[in-house]
Amino acid sequence: MNNTKVAGVLCFLVLVALSSCSLHARAANDIDHCLLDKKKVMRDCWHHIEKKLGDQYPPLRSACCNTIRDAKDIHCVCDRFTAHELTLLSLAKFAMATHVCGNGLHTCTHCAGYHVPEIKLPPPPAISMARNRHGEC
Repeated sequence: MNNTKVAGVLCFLVLVALSSCSLHARAANDIDHCLLDKKKVMRDCWHHIEKKLGDQYPPLRSACCNTIRDAKDIHCVCDRFTAHELTLLSLAKFAMATHVCGNGLHTCTHCAGYHVPEIKLPPPPAISMARNRHGEC
């Protein structure tokens, strides 16, 4: 009878250990993709969204556009901007950059308190027909 109790306690302990390992593994997989995407946006798009000097039209093949296009949910990035970051960046420029890069914030939504207006992109620059006819790029 004593061996049966010991075996039962050991089985219980093994079960508890296995369940705690699976909970820990699950917690490690619950990555905050919004926070990761926000960090990438801040790294790759800083020169396009900074308040005073940013150029809100990043090139389509830039690291900034790649980051914005690859973001799992560009709207949740807005929720991760800190108060300090909001003093340094322009949400209007961020909204424009998301549209330029092809993963635009939805019209009439809010991004960290900024009401996203309807954004119309300027037409792409015209290519000179004379240069194009001669096969030049």
